[in-house]
Amino acid sequence: MCDKPHVRVSAIGDVFKIWLWAAISLLGGILLTPIAYNGGKALSELSGTKDFNGFLNKAAAWSGATEMEDFFKICWPLCAILLLLPLIEWLRLGTDKSRETPWEIRIPSPTGSNLENAQPLLPNQYGPLQGVTGFLLTFGSFVLIGYAMVRAGSFTWASDLQAWRRSLVIDIGWALVMALIIEVFFRCVVLGIFLRAMKVLPAIALASALFAGIHYILAGFQNTLSLDGETLTPMHLAQVLFFGGDLIPRFIIVFMPWFTFGCVLGWARWRTASLWLPTGLLMGWLLADQLFTKATKTVEIHDSIAKYLAADSVHNGLIPLLAVITLGGFVHIITEGYVFKKKASE
Repeated sequence: MCDKPHVRVSAIGDVFKIWLWAAISLLGGILLTPIAYNGGKALSELSGTKDFNGFLNKAAAWSGATEMEDFFKICWPLCAILLLLPLIEWLRLGTDKSRETPWEIRIPSPTGSNLENAQPLLPNQYGPLQGVTGFLLTFGSFVLIGYAMVRAGSFTWASDLQAWRRSLVIDIGWALVMALIIEVFFRCVVLGIFLRAMKVLPAIALASALFAGIHYILAGFQNTLSLDGETLTPMHLAQVLFFGGDLIPRFIIVFMPWFTFGCVLGWARWRTASLWLPTGLLMGWLLADQLFTKATKTVEIHDSIAKYLAADSVHNGLIPLLAVITLGGFVHIITEGYVFKKKASE
């Protein structure tokens, strides 16, 4: 059965709207970051000579000890949230009054490809088990990889080895909340919209590129540490983030592992028609990195080949990339036949 041309055009238009929203949010974050950074540093200096109220004193102390990347992590999401409501309204535009909003949990029935590809999220009786399995897979795998990296000399144990234990409950809660937010947005909303406009693999790849692009940009802040924040303009900041440093190593070390992991998460969402498995996978991934960061310190590596194998995070480098590929194989195996059994039972 052929799809209606205007439906397909509308679905492709929604993909463009998502990318435009991401680009404008990024631009807003870049514009605000130098202003927020200099304002925070000025507040920190003033707090040394003048006593403010409790909140301002805490903000001044935080600003004085914080790098530009942390200001960007506030400015960019803030811009994205402010533009979220206009985006939702924009996605509802069109002449097809019967069309459901793509922000529903179920993917709208008129699609740009076919109904089988635009798979809605369905009730999943095995969901909790899949979520726990995904968590154990990623958390166990990357804890072992982190330990191997320490033994290989890429990292050393931190002077305070008990630091990770004191905030373990908070870190678990943070990983769970972040995994839920990210998966609802990327694998439910973004991937759901992309599935309406294209086939499964291109949709997963495009959503994963957006997912990995965020971390690629954040990695560019390593090139801002030697810059003078007082004279840094938004144009210069954008140039450093997108074109500063070694672009090919950053692409291989940062973008490729996160892109591949995004594909694994998208594949898990499509194979199970639910968010349980990808949420568990991402929660284990985030928690392992959080604990590993607190328990270790990065060792400066001068060998160029070794830098590609392991970088400044348990998630960055060729070794984590190989682990993610292996993890994708396990996800494919444990979800083998699940979709088909579910369809047969309907």
